[in-house]
Amino acid sequence: MTPSTDSSKGDLVKKGQLLIRQGEEPRFMYYMHSGALEILSAPPEYEELHTDILLSKSKRVGTIKEKNLISGLSILFAEPYKKSIRAIEDSYISKYPIKEGGFQQIVTDNTPLAVDILSNLFRRLELSIPDASRYTSLYQNIARINDNICLVYKALSQGPLPEKLQPRADAIYDTYVLNGGSFPGSFDAKFVIADNSGVLKKKYSFPGLPMETILDLKQCNFINKFIKLDINVLIGVVKRDPSIATYMFETISDNLLKVLDRIEAIHTLIDDELTVLFGQEGSWTSVLIDSGAFATWQRTGRLTADFLKNFLSVAVKVHSFFEELSGKKLSEIFPGFKKLHELYVSQKDKGRAEERPAVRKVSSLGKDYVNSIQQIFEFSLIDKEFQKNFLKVLNDFKKMQNPFNTEPEGRKIRRFITKLYLDLYKQVLLRSHNESTMPAPVRLMLNFGFLDETMLEQEQIEELHEISMRSAESSRLPIYHEHEFLKRIYDGKENPSITEMGLTYEAHLREEEKHKKKGQTGKPGADEESINKMMYEIDHRLLNTITVCSGSTATAFPILSSLVMRGNPANFILSKKKLESTVLSLREIDFSAFYRETVERIGEAREIIQDEVIPNFILLPSFGTKTMLWQELDGTNRRTRGRIVIPILFMGDIVKSLAHTIACFRWELNRSLKGAMWADPVEGGLTGIYFDYVNFFKKNPNGPTATASPKTT
Repeated sequence: MTPSTDSSKGDLVKKGQLLIRQGEEPRFMYYMHSGALEILSAPPEYEELHTDILLSKSKRVGTIKEKNLISGLSILFAEPYKKSIRAIEDSYISKYPIKEGGFQQIVTDNTPLAVDILSNLFRRLELSIPDASRYTSLYQNIARINDNICLVYKALSQGPLPEKLQPRADAIYDTYVLNGGSFPGSFDAKFVIADNSGVLKKKYSFPGLPMETILDLKQCNFINKFIKLDINVLIGVVKRDPSIATYMFETISDNLLKVLDRIEAIHTLIDDELTVLFGQEGSWTSVLIDSGAFATWQRTGRLTADFLKNFLSVAVKVHSFFEELSGKKLSEIFPGFKKLHELYVSQKDKGRAEERPAVRKVSSLGKDYVNSIQQIFEFSLIDKEFQKNFLKVLNDFKKMQNPFNTEPEGRKIRRFITKLYLDLYKQVLLRSHNESTMPAPVRLMLNFGFLDETMLEQEQIEELHEISMRSAESSRLPIYHEHEFLKRIYDGKENPSITEMGLTYEAHLREEEKHKKKGQTGKPGADEESINKMMYEIDHRLLNTITVCSGSTATAFPILSSLVMRGNPANFILSKKKLESTVLSLREIDFSAFYRETVERIGEAREIIQDEVIPNFILLPSFGTKTMLWQELDGTNRRTRGRIVIPILFMGDIVKSLAHTIACFRWELNRSLKGAMWADPVEGGLTGIYFDYVNFFKKNPNGPTATASPKTT
């Protein structure tokens, strides 16, 4: 490693440089001050081969992007490394020689360091478990797409398939038909991403043991509690019996390596499914494009006009998700992705060439949406310099060949536009409180995230306009459009939300006060305080929820665009009535979903009762594919409502997505109400029962699951 000029930052490890090689003996312990690293895993048989071969067979199984003591990839620092680590950014890292005896010697020589190593190691385990879930999600989605293409092919084509596709297509089709599956009159891209697992009698999960059975969660939770003891107490215990620290290190390392091995195995399945979808030969893209099956589909007249466009959009999302997880561009590994894009471009160009010159239909909306962004600027009363900067960067965005690419430059320009857009949104929102009427573009901005008529198709704008002109909806449930909820905060009817770090508004202000210079403090007036709360809500909750609910943090963008929302907005709009119906239908399945124990005073007596407190549902002004629980309580009051956010233009299965979010709500609410007892099997309620089931009942060799037949399990 090349020494840096500032020794306190450690040594500079350049991007692409290998820090730890799988199979080598540990000689140093590393501490990352800044930068980013990736954890790579390859089959053990490649460890003795040249490093280039080892790396070519390695798959990313995790990333390290925070200050960290790097450990756990070698048992007790006494066995060869089980994984490799490589820099994915220029990183500053310190290294310390490991004495003979490895971790056991560290425990003896430097007990505080040993305790610090254990804490960092457990944190790495905690981060790796959700990573495994994300890899599994990508695998499930690609497998689902491949199976659904099997169904479309069998429904629209007659010819034989390549050897590796034919058995799968026959089996999928036969099962689908046998279980009563039906085909639509015309196929759109939604069919390709639909979840047909129920009809196919197929679980899209990793074909190995569940994660909770390969990890000893009870043991890990106990070790975690032990590590979180007062540091002086913990050091004292370890000094008295060093074998305790050694046992904990070995146990956590073993569990971490099991998780990383699982991620590698899932990564292999992802590559297999991507080969089926986008491989060079014998893949679905080679069948559709090279063998002409897609042209056959088109001749049947059963494909929607935008099928190819929307299918490409699905492929782009898979590309982004794959790159985010693996660090590799799907298009550079699997040639079928480029073939699909080239087919779309060629058909688009062909369509333009065949178009007859015609006068574009004049919208019935007239001049309502001409220069929409200027109308919004004028309404907001924002200064000219801001307008100039915003227009410049927005024009740069429009000129990009792929505005939603995940390259650093693409992300940078989207982040900058997002900041400007939210500043504009704040000004528009404030002005809307004082104006009884507003221009049509402003109304669409507040409700849907609209900004510029050139970023949407004319038909989409007309549909959004019609939706916005409908009479205001009422609901029996606390359902609000984003601007309505922000107005409630402004009026003092709701408290601001917690931050992404879990701080309340008051706690956030106290933290800010610590960093203010003397003389800067001063209590704002009532009106100014109301505005501050609303601005805080936009900065800390609205921005984060729009990003997460978009479906991909790598390509998230708050401004509505036809590049993201394909087709008629009426297909995606989530009205208050539709959301209310969905929530009530889920409540019928689980009538206790929103109930909680509260204390009621009856005279001098205090009674514990079950009280139903339905959370606030907030419709975000955006397009997205996910719903999200933001907080389960407002402060510590047991009778306050939680907050669940949903994009008002939602693509996906709203019932399934909301069911998952309400389940998260129940889980987090129970944890908050039960406090330290949340994992106790008796006092912990729902969460305690679950942990008891996973740790004891499910593993019981004499339990019901042990004697159940494979069919029933």
